[in-house]
This record gives sequence, structure tokens and C-alpha cells, in this order.
Amino acid sequence: MKPFKCGAEALKQFMMGMTVCLLFGANLLAEEPVHKMPANGPAVKVLRSTDLEETWDGQPAKLTMVEVIWKPGGSSADHRHPCPTFVYVLEGELQTRVGDGPLLQLKKGDTLYEPAFALHADTRNLSDSDPVRVLAIHVHPRDVKQFVIPTDQTEAE
Repeated sequence: MKPFKCGAEALKQFMMGMTVCLLFGANLLAEEPVHKMPANGPAVKVLRSTDLEETWDGQPAKLTMVEVIWKPGGSSADHRHPCPTFVYVLEGELQTRVGDGPLLQLKKGDTLYEPAFALHADTRNLSDSDPVRVLAIHVHPRDVKQFVIPTDQTEAE
């Protein structure tokens, strides 16, 4: 096994590998959802949850991969994630904002990085007729139970 790298090329290879796993259905696991979203929010499905050999701040680490689907015209409540999140847009167009950054418009093939605990706001499907699908990858300590932290909650429960 190759050593863990943190460079841009390693991240690109990692994202491409995870996308290939999703697209070809390799060993996808059906687990209980760990992303509790409001009833009118997007549908979230855990595709894979894997213990990693690497550690996170000295704790055993885990990778959780989810598919998020917004219905036409759908949106998400503002929230935070307790870990870095990497997003790849599989289908459709959406707008979103991370932290104090600009309002972004993302389309199929675009990627997004959300730092741990950064506010993820103003997210909505830009189409009234087509869904938006994204692949989101969280790298986190194994004991994390709550991935979506509402804005009125300051930390994970």
C-alpha cells in the first residue's frame, strides 16, 4: 500500500477513485443514514462507510461517502459539517455558499471543498424541472455520529 499523501494531485486521484467506485457500484454498502436532513430537504443516501488506516487528530479515522439529491427547485437549510467535506456534482446545477465566500453556481463535473465547521448556506437546485445529484465525501474521526449540524446548534451532538 502506498503512503498517504496530502497534495493536490493525491486529492484529485482520491476523488476520481471514489467517483469510479460510485459509478460502477463497487462494494457499495447500505447503512443507516447519518445525515439527518429536514423533511423538505434533499434525500441523502450513505453509499460507503470505511474505516481508514490513517488517523484524524490522533484518533482512528473513517471515510463516509454519500449521494445527495435535491428535487427540482429543492433547497437545504443552512448547516455545518464537523469535518472536511469534498463534493463532486454528478448531475444538474445548484447554487451554494461556503463560509463568507461568494454565492457559487456549480454544474455537472464541478467540485467543492467545505472546511470543517464552515457555514454551508443558500444551497438550492437552480432547475424547476431537473434534480441535482452530488457525491459528498467526509473524512472524520470514527466516533462522529452527526454530519449535519443546524445553524442554531454550535457543535455536533
